[in-house]
Amino acid sequence: MRNRAKWGGIALALLVLVAACSSTPRRVKTAKEASSRIPAHGVEVDYGLWSCERGYVMQGGACVAEEEVAKGQRYEIYDPDAEAAAAADERPEPRPKGLPTAMPAFDWNESDFPPRAVVAHHFSLDPSSPSTVIGTPTSYVVPKGQTLYEAARHFGLGINQVAEAFPDADLVKPPVGKELDFPTWWILPESTYRGLIVNVPELRIYYFPPTEPGTVVTYPVGLGREGWRSPIAPFRVIEKTVDPAWIIPESIRQEHIRERNDPRSMIAGGDPENPLGRFRLRLNLPLYGIHGTNIPWGIGMEVTHGCVRLYPEDIQVLFQMVPVGMVGAFVYQPVKVGARNGDIYVEVHPDVYDTGFNHLEEAMRLLRAKGWADRIDPRLLEQAIDDLHGTPTRISRRTEKRPLSPPAPLR
Repeated sequence: MRNRAKWGGIALALLVLVAACSSTPRRVKTAKEASSRIPAHGVEVDYGLWSCERGYVMQGGACVAEEEVAKGQRYEIYDPDAEAAAAADERPEPRPKGLPTAMPAFDWNESDFPPRAVVAHHFSLDPSSPSTVIGTPTSYVVPKGQTLYEAARHFGLGINQVAEAFPDADLVKPPVGKELDFPTWWILPESTYRGLIVNVPELRIYYFPPTEPGTVVTYPVGLGREGWRSPIAPFRVIEKTVDPAWIIPESIRQEHIRERNDPRSMIAGGDPENPLGRFRLRLNLPLYGIHGTNIPWGIGMEVTHGCVRLYPEDIQVLFQMVPVGMVGAFVYQPVKVGARNGDIYVEVHPDVYDTGFNHLEEAMRLLRAKGWADRIDPRLLEQAIDDLHGTPTRISRRTEKRPLSPPAPLR
C-alpha cells in the first residue's frame, strides 16, 4: 500500500496565543504508560493521538500550564513571514504529485463565489435499511483557465478531497475538456449524529440540526497542522461573534515594523486582511474556534494551529444555523463505512497525524460491528484502502441483494 506523506509545510498559517483548559479525553493513559513521543503532562487518546492533562494546554507540541498561557494574548494571530521562514528551515520531505503545499499561483476573485444554497442531506440509521452515504458525484468539465482549487470551492469541496480523488491531475492546470466526477458525496462519520462533528483526517465538518432529525449539512474545513493538532475531544459553542478583531501581539507587531514598516497592533473586524474572517463560533475549548478565513485556498489543508476554518460563504450559513450552546466533537476517523440502497461502501483518508492507524483493521472492526463483514468483497476493500481516494467506494458483492441487518445475538 502506498504510504502518503503528511500535509504540512504550508507557507501561510495561523499562530495561536490564547488561554485554554483541556477536556478529559476518552480511554486516557498517563504519559508514562503511553508512547515516548507524548510530552510531560500529556495523555494518550484514540489511535495514538495525545492531548494534555486538565490544567495544561497544547502549544507547539508541548503541554504548557494554563497560568503560563494566560499571560499571553487571548486571540488567534497570523504571521506569514515567520511561517515561511520556518517552513524553509524544516526542509520537509518531497510530497506526492498533486498534494497542495502552498498558495496556488493565481488570484482569487471573491465575486466568483456567491453563497450556495443550503443542502440538507437525508440519512437513515434504520438497521434493516441503513442509508448513511449522502450526496452523489457531480460530473463536470473544467473549462479552460479554471483551476481545481476554484472547481473544488464551487462544489463545496476542500482541495484535499479533490487531490485525493484525482492524484495524477495538475491542480492549477487540470486537463481541459475532460469530464471529471467530482466527489460530492460522503459517508457519515460514526458519532452521536447530533450537533457539530469535525472529522479531522477528512478535513470536513458535519452539522446535524436538532430541529431536523435525520438530516445533515456538511462543509470542508482547514485544520491544525503538525505541532498544533486539532484536539480529539467534545466541545460546546459558547459565543457567536460577527467581525472579530485581530489583536496582534507585541512580538509580531515589532517584527512587522522591522520588515514592512507596519506598526498596527490590531486589524479591525471586517477588514479584508483579518485572518479570522467575518464570523466566528467560539468554543468552550478556549484554544479553538470555528471561523472564516481570508485565505480560502487553504480549505482542505492542515494550515491552522488547531482552529477550524471554512470558506467565507460556508461559515456565513453555518453561523446562522448553529445556536449558542450547541454541542459537538472533534473525531479522528481516517476510514468510514456506510450503506445505501443495500450496497456497502468504504471511504478512506490519509492518517494525517501519522498515528500508525491501521485502515484495514479499523474497516473490518466497523464492518463486523455492523454485521456486514460477510457481505463485502475483500479485494475491493483492500483496493480502496490502497487507492486512498477519499471518496465512497462500493465494496459489497454483487452476487446477492438481501436486506442489511445487524449481527444475530449470541446464544
